[in-house]
Amino acid sequence: MAAVASRSSLVGALLRNALPVNLHIIVDFLQGLSRDELECIAEFQGASILEAEYSENLNPYRLLSDFFDPATSERWRNPDDRAHKMFVVLAWLDRLGSSAKSIRLQPKAIKSV
Repeated sequence: MAAVASRSSLVGALLRNALPVNLHIIVDFLQGLSRDELECIAEFQGASILEAEYSENLNPYRLLSDFFDPATSERWRNPDDRAHKMFVVLAWLDRLGSSAKSIRLQPKAIKSV
């Protein structure tokens, strides 16, 4: 059984990676999205973080074509859904700033409980 993140969990996770200076813009943007759209942004952000570990180029726009490649994932076979989700991710990156510098791409250390 796959775990399904709640809408509030997804928003909280995305907000934790945003810089405070853009917080009000990002909150307004995220409030208008569906859970499916939030999941897509969270997956893209996760892919960007993983990619940043292995690449000198931290530009998340570079990852878009690979992330949404239908040959890479069954999830993007529907061209209408793929185009819509790509638009949502582009809007997300726009909210973060043209170079997406307001997102921390380095993973935080996980604290043991």
